[in-house]
Amino acid sequence: MNSPSLPALAGVEHRFVDVGGGVTIHVADAGPADGPPVMLVHGFPQNWWAWHELIGPLADDGYRVLCPDLRGAGWSSAGDDRYYKNDMADDLAIVLDRLGVPSVRLVAHDWGGPIAAFLMLRHPQKVSGFFGLNTVGPWIKFDLTVVRQLWRFWDQIPISLPVIGPRLLSDPKGRFFRMTGRWVGAGFFLDDVDFRLYVRRMREPGHAVAGSRWYRTFLTREMIRAREFANTSVDVPMRFLHGMGDTAITPTLLRGYAEHAAGFQLETVDGVGHWIVDQRPELVLERLRTFLHET
Repeated sequence: MNSPSLPALAGVEHRFVDVGGGVTIHVADAGPADGPPVMLVHGFPQNWWAWHELIGPLADDGYRVLCPDLRGAGWSSAGDDRYYKNDMADDLAIVLDRLGVPSVRLVAHDWGGPIAAFLMLRHPQKVSGFFGLNTVGPWIKFDLTVVRQLWRFWDQIPISLPVIGPRLLSDPKGRFFRMTGRWVGAGFFLDDVDFRLYVRRMREPGHAVAGSRWYRTFLTREMIRAREFANTSVDVPMRFLHGMGDTAITPTLLRGYAEHAAGFQLETVDGVGHWIVDQRPELVLERLRTFLHET
């Protein structure tokens, strides 16, 4: 099944997976069907297209590359929902079951990180590795050090507000995105063609409301349960690649991860902001290939 509004990318097949409850998840699928599977999980306000520079090279390397649109984003369902991140993680687990994929190595950016981490923790048999890109996982220490960093997430408040949030997100010029995107990107922002694609999708019915609820549910319901997995550990390789120019997500939020994941490693990159996949795709690809080869 294809949608005429989907951007074309050589070698990509588009699948629409019914995960139940009236929710359909779009997945861009590339590479050999019997290749080692890798799932790339996007952040906000992006969708599967965020990975378009990595999909072809990874598929050429022999990997099966699965790029889902998270619930409420891209070409996936954007229904009347609270958008709990554990539900969004379960969507991905069901996608893997429907596609006959027993386990994957996860690659995640931005909001994709917490959602992919929930997939790893709730369905550990389905995840054999985790590669994070300017994102966080489930083990944030809410101490004074982190409290002092909370101002960095000021943009989540207007996004999360009823009425105001959806209006900001559905602006045809994407002015709020541009302002905050340049801020977290340390001056770097997304390619204009790509940006317009994301803005168009956000203007589709239900998508701006969904995006607002991603944040509202986190701030009003999920943040108070942030220590749910504080005492859990995983036995899979974890690597994080982090652009130090990111003004929102900082390595401070990754303290203590080595206590929860065997072999956890963090590499920081100067001169790169939040949009590390867009700003330095060749670096991300190089490090990801190394990670996949070693794991």
